[in-house]
Amino acid sequence: MSTVYFISGLGADERMFQFLHIKCRNKVYVRWIQPYDDEPLHDYAVRLAEQITEPNPVLVGMSFGGVVAIELAKFLNPRKTILISSIASSKILPWYYRLMGFLRLHRIIPVPWLKRFHFIGPLLFGASTKAEKVLLKQVILETDPHFLRWAIGQLLNWHQPDHYENAVMIHGTADRILPMGTYPGIIKVKRAGHLMVLSHASEISAILDKILEDCQT
Repeated sequence: MSTVYFISGLGADERMFQFLHIKCRNKVYVRWIQPYDDEPLHDYAVRLAEQITEPNPVLVGMSFGGVVAIELAKFLNPRKTILISSIASSKILPWYYRLMGFLRLHRIIPVPWLKRFHFIGPLLFGASTKAEKVLLKQVILETDPHFLRWAIGQLLNWHQPDHYENAVMIHGTADRILPMGTYPGIIKVKRAGHLMVLSHASEISAILDKILEDCQT
């Protein structure tokens, strides 16, 4: 039985997966580690992989965690790589993200200034219930500024020009943070936003159980 390793979104932790109820008993939540200054994403993934001890694991990455999951998959040979609210190619990044990366705005804008605008988070991320809004605010305010600046820079300048074929993608049709692309075989969750692991937890759990059926033997 393969161990399923969950990698959360930018600066978040296992709380993002708290409403998921899947049949797999072997679950591990990968914790973010502090990046070195200007550390390349692949080098960071190699260090993060120290937490992944199972050979041929199952990787489940949400949002930025999905980008990291792809980098991990390049050398871990996972049984499955599952992306939730994430992207499988840097080409799918909206033009305004690519422009921000080109202008290196993530190095200029003060991170504390970004955190002051946490009140617009629910609109952008699709958080609707009180519990979702409270959790989102906590994650935004608790995220380490150094990690946040580094991670945003890695996302904006990620180089994965070709669609990463060896991944199963689950995406919400109402995602405002990373709008859904036209990937072949993508599993669409209707009217779900970026935080659908919270808002559509039952639906996502059922999808994951179906995907993971052949990993339980």
